[in-house]
Amino acid sequence: MTLLAENLSFAYRPGTPVLRSVSAAFEPGQVTAILGPNGSGKSTLVRCLLGLLAPGEGRTAISDRSVYSISEPERAGMMAYVPQRPSIAFGFTVADVVALGCGPGCPAARARALAEAALEAVGLAHRAEEPFAELSMGQQQRGVLARAIAQLRAGAGGGPQALLADEPASAMDPRHALGAMGLLRDQASAGRVVAVVLHDLTAALRFADRALLLDDTGRVAAAGPVRDTLATSTLEKVFGVRFTRLADGGVEALVPTVPPAAR
Repeated sequence: MTLLAENLSFAYRPGTPVLRSVSAAFEPGQVTAILGPNGSGKSTLVRCLLGLLAPGEGRTAISDRSVYSISEPERAGMMAYVPQRPSIAFGFTVADVVALGCGPGCPAARARALAEAALEAVGLAHRAEEPFAELSMGQQQRGVLARAIAQLRAGAGGGPQALLADEPASAMDPRHALGAMGLLRDQASAGRVVAVVLHDLTAALRFADRALLLDDTGRVAAAGPVRDTLATSTLEKVFGVRFTRLADGGVEALVPTVPPAAR
């Protein structure tokens, strides 16, 4: 059930690689944080893992099947995506948007029930019949997370499943950001692969089991258990700023302590 990236390289323009020979394993039952500076290829890696982008070299696979060999309908039952910035083109209600994640093969009544349960989980059940476009950006992010949860529940059949999220809580207030990260942990506890792009190192330290740290050339700088990967010495090399690890009441935080070094 492992989701793999093997020697993955990708460039949007020839001669300008974004990812360089990235290899990583995302295991079921664990939350893996994908971290790195702006432009290090985090979002690009997620899109390659989903099969939305084709790498120039290497491959992505789930349960040893190439992601690109899996039909789109089957892939939709296996892999859900939470983008950082939701984009809904039509005047759908919140419930409509979430139910759409269940796919055309899901009976309407079941899709509606799954949507209602997912909206309850993210605290948006009371907004179900309102236009999605009228929600704040943070609420829209919660709605798209609900859609991904409903999508995986609709596709659940004993096979491998993965949820990949790109800065899913970036516009949320602290309360709902904590709730969203808790829901991602719940998905991992249910046996799914969960990979999440984050800039919040403290959130990664608190909620992730493992971390994949990319540097600004699109290479893997470090990978492994989150506490080991986010060593302050490693973070300083990657981000060009010193960090201090603080602890209070059993909760740890990573705090930058000096301005970024000149590059």
